[in-house]
Amino acid sequence: MRKLWTTLNELTPEWQHDLLLDAIPQLAARYGDIAGAAAAEWYEATRLENTGAAFDALTYGSFSPDAIKGSIDAKAYPMILSGNPQQAFDFLTGAMQRWIRYVGRQTIARNCQHDPFKPRWARVPSGAKTCAWCEMLCSRGFVYYSKETAGALAHWHDECDCSIVPEWEKDDTHIAGYDPDLYYSRYKAAWDAAGGYGATDAQVTHWMRVLNPGAYTDNA
Repeated sequence: MRKLWTTLNELTPEWQHDLLLDAIPQLAARYGDIAGAAAAEWYEATRLENTGAAFDALTYGSFSPDAIKGSIDAKAYPMILSGNPQQAFDFLTGAMQRWIRYVGRQTIARNCQHDPFKPRWARVPSGAKTCAWCEMLCSRGFVYYSKETAGALAHWHDECDCSIVPEWEKDDTHIAGYDPDLYYSRYKAAWDAAGGYGATDAQVTHWMRVLNPGAYTDNA
């Protein structure tokens, strides 16, 4: 990214825009393929360790080049035009991480879907704190892959460090710091405070922050 940005700084905004539209999707695809291959290898090794059976994992979910170009047009390019190239660089750096990690996350989740052993999976936050939005999505705990639960795979923010973790034996996976019961209790209290049925996710996460000051990375 920095090498690309050094080249961009020598160009007009119009040329910068054209180069970004060409180069950024290619970078995301190249490193996304690497992330997907690494995730597939990890899935195979972890499955073998847990089940004793071999499995040929596949890679899934390359991020849409059109969606990447849309983000450049809607966010990065206006930042460049307004004289904020560093802001555009920071945005694209965070987004690039999300686009690359998307492939690894989808690879693990979709292999859970197609695995004959039908493992459950969980969205697991990293570090001592996560944001309220991610904790809400992590509060389901381990679930089976379905159209409904796949919704948790559609929402990732820039610089999100959540991972997808499979589980072949129920209640046999223990992850340090991962407490879905706590996450759900805080989600439920916030859902009640937001009015219960009909409350939006934005309202619920707002109340999660209000009721748990200092608990999240995005507390005001």
